[in-house]
Amino acid sequence: MKKFIYSILLLVFFTGCDSDLLDLQSLTEPTDATFFSNEQELDLALTGVYNSLVWLGGYTMPVQVAMDNGATDVGLVRGGFTGFDELGAGSHSANTGGFQSTYAHMYRGIGRANNLINNLDRASGVVSQARLNQIKYEAMVLRAYFYHYLVFLFGDVPYNDQIITNPADGLLPRVNREQVIDNILADLAEAAQNLPATASERNRVFRDVALGLHARVALYAGRYREAATSSLAVIKGGNLTLHPNYEQLFTPAGEGSREGILAMPFRDGFGPLPQFPTAQGSRVFGAFSVVVPTQSMVDSYEAIDGLPIDQSSVYDPTRPFENRDPRLKASIITPQSHWGGIIFESHKDSLIVRNVNGTVRGQNNDSRTVIWPAAFCGYLWKKYTNEASQMINRGWSDTDFILMRYAEILLIYAEAKIELNEIDASVHNALNRVRARAYGVAVEDTQSYPAVTSTDRSFLRTLIKRERKVEFANEGLRFFDIRRWQIAHKVLPVPLFGRVLDFANARYTPSIDEDGFVSYAGIEHQYDLNTDARFPNAVRIFNNPRDYLLPIPQAEIDTYRANGATLPQNPGGY
Repeated sequence: MKKFIYSILLLVFFTGCDSDLLDLQSLTEPTDATFFSNEQELDLALTGVYNSLVWLGGYTMPVQVAMDNGATDVGLVRGGFTGFDELGAGSHSANTGGFQSTYAHMYRGIGRANNLINNLDRASGVVSQARLNQIKYEAMVLRAYFYHYLVFLFGDVPYNDQIITNPADGLLPRVNREQVIDNILADLAEAAQNLPATASERNRVFRDVALGLHARVALYAGRYREAATSSLAVIKGGNLTLHPNYEQLFTPAGEGSREGILAMPFRDGFGPLPQFPTAQGSRVFGAFSVVVPTQSMVDSYEAIDGLPIDQSSVYDPTRPFENRDPRLKASIITPQSHWGGIIFESHKDSLIVRNVNGTVRGQNNDSRTVIWPAAFCGYLWKKYTNEASQMINRGWSDTDFILMRYAEILLIYAEAKIELNEIDASVHNALNRVRARAYGVAVEDTQSYPAVTSTDRSFLRTLIKRERKVEFANEGLRFFDIRRWQIAHKVLPVPLFGRVLDFANARYTPSIDEDGFVSYAGIEHQYDLNTDARFPNAVRIFNNPRDYLLPIPQAEIDTYRANGATLPQNPGGY
């Protein structure tokens, strides 16, 4: 696809102009009788499908970030995050705006894909069959991506892969979850057999995207044999590799890495850009710090001996950031870290902020001396915040947001094989490649990182939960993990704690169980709850079993009812 076409369409799409092509808001919109007649028009339509990967919410942040921080144990948000903050607080309903927009957004992408796939034959006389096939299978993979969000968020959902020209025919029934998953996996398997081994250009669908998504969907559905097979095919394909520097991967320098499989693309000058520096950054630089990690996230990172901090002999609560998995400081800005030229400090008595050379910079807006201080938990997300943007007071970033990467494939393979009880050297290798990269060493250098050698299935199940939590922190996968593992009702209904205010006097370490649940029972007094300025969702609420699925938007149910049809709600009293 020509880059100038991509840019023009981005501009049209993001400025909200009406267009027969772009105004595909549902499954029921008619198709233009003369469009899709040549390759340029097909490329425009395909780019419209790709644009639906851009899924933004509060502060124009990727909704995946709101999901992880607003409704899991890894982070906290305040205000304007598409309803996921309400989900975390237990105050959500079928009328919550975030669920409405999520449901509609995914079906918009599905409608665009269906429109393209079912109209390809119009250009058969002027476009080569090979090109038609590639467009078709790229669109099929993207449609599967949209459907996998719907089915794992809402359960049974209406399913359609055709064009609906009569609005009455669009009142489709909810289809059993397993059947939708069957359809998704079938499409991805077909696409994987027909797509090229490498992408035609960056951020385009190719074979490994289809295989990787197939592996993810199968894992989420508990179909471990399929997950193992598809992920192994990606590994053996040899097209992907881990980026050598974990921290760099989520910065502009990491764009285009061979680790990235699929990304939400952003380009300066074309459409809204995510406000990671504003939402996650330091208030010293004028940011708001409305998306932050929790103490339980910090405490989930292992010590360098490979043990959780409640079991490690090298962990010292008075020096909690020493001897820790390097991904802690690569992902999170901890007190006394150097960031953007300053020494970050969140202690409430820290009234001034210093530059890294020790000179005074000015008032410390990251301390508790201002209302809604930046670091109300005491930490900031480093991942995706973009240090350069902070330093020049730029509130946005055009760094692509990674939707799937090779590390996930390796961990999918390891988990699937563990669940199949087929634990062998390939499982250890997959795990250790991810862990070695965190330490910046080769997988063979087992003396320089805590390599996994155990064949105990129970131990490895615990390890994979911890590994995914820290590897994919703030990337949108935790929301699904705690639900498919059926541990959300354990890890969520607790207060969210902030930092220890005075590390020198810290005496206690939280306990961490086999599911990675970090418990502060009996040692709450050591941590900062910030009770005077606490956000309503700083205490997570989880209604079990209701909250394992999101409610179908009430507006959808009302539309069906107004047209004499029924769309059942998920159970739970919505």
